[in-house]
Amino acid sequence: MSLPRILRGAIAATLLTFGPLALAAGETPADWAKPVDKSFNLYQMSPTLYRSALPGNADLPELQRLQVKTVVSFIKDDDRAWIGQQPIEAVSFPTHADRVDDADVLKVLRLLQDAEQNGPVLMHCKHGRDRTGLFAAMYRTVIQGWSKDDALKEMTQGGFGTEDDMTDAIAYVQKADIGKLQVALASGECSTSAFAGCQLKGWLAATFGEERAPHPAH
Repeated sequence: MSLPRILRGAIAATLLTFGPLALAAGETPADWAKPVDKSFNLYQMSPTLYRSALPGNADLPELQRLQVKTVVSFIKDDDRAWIGQQPIEAVSFPTHADRVDDADVLKVLRLLQDAEQNGPVLMHCKHGRDRTGLFAAMYRTVIQGWSKDDALKEMTQGGFGTEDDMTDAIAYVQKADIGKLQVALASGECSTSAFAGCQLKGWLAATFGEERAPHPAH
């Protein structure tokens, strides 16, 4: 084989390997969340699901334009403070990314699915990174069937913030058993663990007709 042919082969291999990366510089995959208004980290995940940081009164016109019908918050702040009298349902599910468990994820995913039946939904935390990123990744994997790797790439490279802002979310997604969560979501189970608190409450309710054990007799 002549030297020119070797060089041509090497160049071709290099282009095949790195060409797509060069073309994709500054771009993101077509199925990643699309930026809508970066001033409050607003992105569109699907035709009926958006994610953001905590909105304010000034952001209402944008959400009305998007026809958002339900807002799901993962922080303690009352969304009615900025929603006011607008016909938007406010749902509060305050949590912390380092304390989220499978039962929380299943509750949120069901909540999102139910709310989407009524129109576009916005989910948010304070900055739109850690808590929102966690539930967005679980929506991607459990409901939409994405791989963990793809969901984590979107989470960390999608423009929402840096990996340092998402350490708790990343940790949960990495350890989550997606298969078990999908089965639990489909079957109506409240958790993937038989020993979860919600499972115990269900057993108590079925056994005693209430969600707590009866008082001991005196």
